[in-house]
Amino acid sequence: MFDLASATGAAERDFGAIIDQLDGLSDDGWNAPVRCVGWRVGDLAAHVVGASRGQAEGLRRATAGRTDLAVLEIPAEREPRALLAALKDGRDRLLAALAGLTPQALAGVVPLPFGLLPAAVALQVVALEYGFHRNDLEWALGREVPLGDDMSGTLLAIMPGLLPMLAAGSPVSAPGIVPERPVSFRFLAPGARLLTARTEDAWSISPDAGSDPVSCEVRGDDSSVALFVMGRIGADHPGIVVTDAPVARTFKQYFPGP
Repeated sequence: MFDLASATGAAERDFGAIIDQLDGLSDDGWNAPVRCVGWRVGDLAAHVVGASRGQAEGLRRATAGRTDLAVLEIPAEREPRALLAALKDGRDRLLAALAGLTPQALAGVVPLPFGLLPAAVALQVVALEYGFHRNDLEWALGREVPLGDDMSGTLLAIMPGLLPMLAAGSPVSAPGIVPERPVSFRFLAPGARLLTARTEDAWSISPDAGSDPVSCEVRGDDSSVALFVMGRIGADHPGIVVTDAPVARTFKQYFPGP
């Protein structure tokens, strides 16, 4: 889990890696498909610009004591030089906003575009944003490397709070569908054992003792399970093993985004 110092360090590291990989990239590279459906590298870069500016504004509002949500505005620009300049601007805004957080803001809530979140949760969201998109970019450019340990470990740690948020939807993501019949998933990774089950009217996510029957079990290393949960790899990826592939393929219908 990230605190202010480690979240700032991770964001600076991964945002910097995104910029470094894009700097000098060929036109073919900018047009390479990204595993986020329908995106190309230029779309990913534009999203990171919008996310960084929106998150920076949310952090500034928290410091000012405001709770109205910041807005996610994705620039229409796809020209590489303009996007690189905008990425550097977004990085600078984000790091300045993190540096400006006061103790009062850290004890309160942050109005990110994703929603109004406790500051401790917002720090996880900010750090994960750039760690996952760095990994998205690396895969798009042909380097299928795992997530960093801090990214996969944090994602697995916050799953009990994150999954209900994804299921409910947010200002930037539609809600998930409600299953027509009871369904449950067991996630097994070195860093987490979790049971996700749909009760009559809500999802429950809890530590798993491994004894209850489930609709589908998903197992793999921390990175692979985290990537599956976030929709970056599917049920047929060799990094994970599932006990029921058709059920595993429905998971992101219930927990879409981000």
